[in-house]
Amino acid sequence: MTEPLDHGAEWDDVEALVRAAGGYVRPSEELRPRVLEAARAESSERWAQRRILQVALVVALWGGISTATGGRWEVTAPFSAGVLQVHAELRPAEGRAADWSMVESFTDLRRRQAALLSLTR
Repeated sequence: MTEPLDHGAEWDDVEALVRAAGGYVRPSEELRPRVLEAARAESSERWAQRRILQVALVVALWGGISTATGGRWEVTAPFSAGVLQVHAELRPAEGRAADWSMVESFTDLRRRQAALLSLTR
C-alpha cells in the first residue's frame, strides 16, 4: 500500500489558496438565460436543417419517380374521356361569351364525374 506523500507546508499553502479561490468564482446573473437562449437557437437551427433535408429528399424522390416513369401518368378512362370531351365542347355557343361556355362545360363535367363516382360506390 502506498503512503501519502507529506510535503508539509508547501501543500498546505496550495490547499489554502484553492479553498480561498472557491469563493471567487461566481456565475453571472445572466449566464442561465444566455445558455438557454443559445440552446433554443441551436435547437431551432437543427430543426430547420432537418426540415430542409426532408424537403430535399422528397424532391429527389419525386424527381426519381417521375424520371423512372418517363413522365407518363395514367388517368382513368372516364375522367380522361370527360376532359377530352370538355375540351371539344369549349366552342362558344351563339350569343354567349367563351368564358361562360367554359364554366358551363366544367360544371357539366363535374356533374358527370359525380354521377360516375356514385355508380362506383
